[in-house]
Amino acid sequence: MSSTPAEGTVTKEFDGLHGVPHAEIVVFTKDDGGPGATGVVYNTLGLPVDFTDDQFRALDPASLAAEFHGDAVWKNGPRRALMDTVAVELFDEGRVTSVDGIAMHTVADVRVPDLEAFISSRRPPYTQLVVNRTTLWTFREGREVHELVSPDGHVFVMQSLSRHVDPNLDPDQLATLGARLSPPAGWEYRVRTLEEDLRVGAHGDAHIVLDEYENNYQRED
Repeated sequence: MSSTPAEGTVTKEFDGLHGVPHAEIVVFTKDDGGPGATGVVYNTLGLPVDFTDDQFRALDPASLAAEFHGDAVWKNGPRRALMDTVAVELFDEGRVTSVDGIAMHTVADVRVPDLEAFISSRRPPYTQLVVNRTTLWTFREGREVHELVSPDGHVFVMQSLSRHVDPNLDPDQLATLGARLSPPAGWEYRVRTLEEDLRVGAHGDAHIVLDEYENNYQRED
């Protein structure tokens, strides 16, 4: 199978996502003559949960790279979703792909300037990464949300927590996560309860940052 998504896209909406397990892989193809690469993102969000954290952790990146005809595979997760609903544009006309028995949609593509550096080390926290996708996350009124505020005032809303660094991290621990973070000067972690629905969207470029635990935040534009 190819690591390049087909042209056709469909938009679907999924509800009841808060706290749901999910995970993704990114299949990278190296640039010709350079260190960079383009990645295609496969994600379980919105599909029936047919895997465990341990099953995802057991996936072999080298075997997946060979199967998907890529140069490398990065495993992102396992995770827990924090939004309540999502409207997402799916590539490949919404086709479901089996990733070693785990059902995933093709949801995005991403570029990295140096593939070897990206794969061989932990992703640098508090550094923006741009992902090409069309999504609209909705966090419902009354929901507690967890945000990073950058020195220039941009707000990044946590869309999912990661169990890669801390395998026991749960949504109910996020209220006190700030005490465990060490952001650069000027960054702030904050928690607030929504007085109305919050929608965080991207149409094309989604600006993402991670914290030290690889929790994933999207910029609110």
